[in-house]
Amino acid sequence: MSENPDTTPPSVMEVLERIETEWEALQATLSDLNEAQMTAPREDGWSVKDELAHLTAWARGLAALVRKQPRFPAMGLPEDAGPHTFGIERMNQLIHDQNRDHPLEEVLAELDRAHRDALAAVSQLSDEDLLQPYCDFQHQDRRPDSETPILWFISGNTFGHYAEHCESIQQKGSEE
Repeated sequence: MSENPDTTPPSVMEVLERIETEWEALQATLSDLNEAQMTAPREDGWSVKDELAHLTAWARGLAALVRKQPRFPAMGLPEDAGPHTFGIERMNQLIHDQNRDHPLEEVLAELDRAHRDALAAVSQLSDEDLLQPYCDFQHQDRRPDSETPILWFISGNTFGHYAEHCESIQQKGSEE
């Protein structure tokens, strides 16, 4: 995805390809880890498994977002949750608290389902939809960035998010 306003925005197909590329990179990183490495808490109290449950919740929220469904309940959060009301850290802590005791196999299966659901939801958009503002998809969620194109939320909750956590998992894996 280009941040240069003079370039042509990506198509849905290009966005889907980017999501899959980062998903495959994440899967490759995970394939290098054993169960103990994935479930052991680190200094921050989160395990790799916890990061994967976190990715799951945000991918679920993205699927609901682009389908014009309430986003935060899809993530397992209260309907009034949101970065502008709860704050990202509180949202992430709630997601962590809800999922920390789930078995690794369940978390991996849920992540796969959430990823496939996010892909399916994004695939239903048109290229023009990518440039529509967030508020067109979430009328009930009035936020300061509600005029931001949905493309940026897709990026932040799929391929950008996968890349961020892939890097985090790799860094923490090299510390062990």
